[in-house]
Amino acid sequence: MLQVNLLPWRKLRLQRRSRYWLKMFICFPAIVAIAFLTLTAFLAQERAMLQLHFSALNASVQVLSRQLLDTNTAAEQVKTLKAQRQTALQQLKRSQDYLQLLELVAAQIPQDVRLTEMTEHQQVLTLKGEGHFYHDILSFRDVLAVSGLFGNVSLSDVQQQPDRMLSFLIKAQFLSASPAPEQGKVP
Repeated sequence: MLQVNLLPWRKLRLQRRSRYWLKMFICFPAIVAIAFLTLTAFLAQERAMLQLHFSALNASVQVLSRQLLDTNTAAEQVKTLKAQRQTALQQLKRSQDYLQLLELVAAQIPQDVRLTEMTEHQQVLTLKGEGHFYHDILSFRDVLAVSGLFGNVSLSDVQQQPDRMLSFLIKAQFLSASPAPEQGKVP
């Protein structure tokens, strides 16, 4: 009968099995540890990126807040400038109306009539003056009435002065002869 010594073969098999389980017990925790470290590094990098984006967003919010304040300030300035422009346009229009009034008075006033006072209160123009003849005062009133610059022209107070002069008072509603400037156009 043949005798075979199986001990070296068993020993070799035991060594192989030991190496296999050793690899399993060392490699598996090593793989888990490496995966955990990789995941931790990835999460740390992601957190750093989120922090970077968050700080960039905060900086953008601050810049936008400053720009919003600047825009609001500029809008208020534009509003103020528009109001000033509107006031200036109204004053210009009023000045043009007064110029037309003075041109009318200078061109159409009779020779023996002179104005001593001209006042305006709430678009009611009051003209005080003196004249030698009543018909000159009436013709001056008629000139004012047909000029288109006034409405409701009335001769209200004519009195004889001691020096044979007639003092008079003409009241008229002051209208605008020139058309109002359009909002979008600059004169």
